[in-house]
Amino acid sequence: MKLLKLSKRYYTIGKPIKKARESPERYLIYKEFEEYQKNNYNTIPVECLCNNNTEYLISNVDREGFEYPLMICTSCGLIKAREYWDEKSTNHFYSNWYRKKYGDEENPDKYYKKQSFHSKLVWDYVNEYMSKLNTPYTVFDIGGGTGGILDLFKSENNCYLFDFNKPFLKKANEMGIKTIEGGIDKLNLIKEKPDLVILSHVLEHFTNVHQELETLKRHLKLGSLVYVELPGIDSLREGRRTYDFLGDIHKPHVFYFSCGVLNNLMERYGFKCLKSNTLISALYKYTGETGELVNYHDTVCSLINISERRRKLGVHHVNKAGRILPSSFKRWVKKRLPWFK
Repeated sequence: MKLLKLSKRYYTIGKPIKKARESPERYLIYKEFEEYQKNNYNTIPVECLCNNNTEYLISNVDREGFEYPLMICTSCGLIKAREYWDEKSTNHFYSNWYRKKYGDEENPDKYYKKQSFHSKLVWDYVNEYMSKLNTPYTVFDIGGGTGGILDLFKSENNCYLFDFNKPFLKKANEMGIKTIEGGIDKLNLIKEKPDLVILSHVLEHFTNVHQELETLKRHLKLGSLVYVELPGIDSLREGRRTYDFLGDIHKPHVFYFSCGVLNNLMERYGFKCLKSNTLISALYKYTGETGELVNYHDTVCSLINISERRRKLGVHHVNKAGRILPSSFKRWVKKRLPWFK
């Protein structure tokens, strides 16, 4: 087993990446929050989801340049925060800071439109399996912001949005979506068991994945579908975030998944993978049949190492076989060697 060793930019506090400094005003909010959480939030250790906790440090900063140690597990390949805010602190963050910090709270109408555009992508991804069900079916969108992803689902089906942000919940209500303030812990408020659960950019934010998935399972029926979307490590190798893993690292993200690690985690909880891709978009069916732990440590290290090499080379295009396209390589050389023909 070869350990993952990242460059010093992953350990240098006070140097945010360029895209994390989109404006001086926004960065002031980042600094304001960092000071607030240091003085007001409590942290607790984060256990690995495979329960082995055979881990080592791979990074010490987030993309904003603030201290945020990350570990990788040598037993499963999951990357996670070394410690994270406790439940009270986390709830306060999502109720009061998350949307403010990343600029979405200012305009719920705009955010709904952004999500409704994404609704078609989710609809197309799950429709192959949902079209086999009789309407109306029941859809839960957990952590779904304004509920825009439910836009194509809501007209003929029973749709419920779970979120902590009150302005966003208000917007969802205006759009005819039933809302619940809270997360998976509030599923018991709905008597119906869902046909589809949407977890779009949510799972990587959970502080207690064991508890959340166990709670979710109790409110599913056999055959319930779960759609998961999150920034997959695999897609960095293909050019997402211009191959920069550091760009994925920020405090709202507790866990960092590759396709293999996520699919194996879901399988261990009784979910069969129906389809998935590297971005990650994945659809699971709850069967109750559990699988064994598989170790993806070396695969995850390889994915990140390849991404880092391509980032350093300034690669812009890679073909499906993973090779640098000649035109892209020529542009890269010409930029550094102007006399190159």
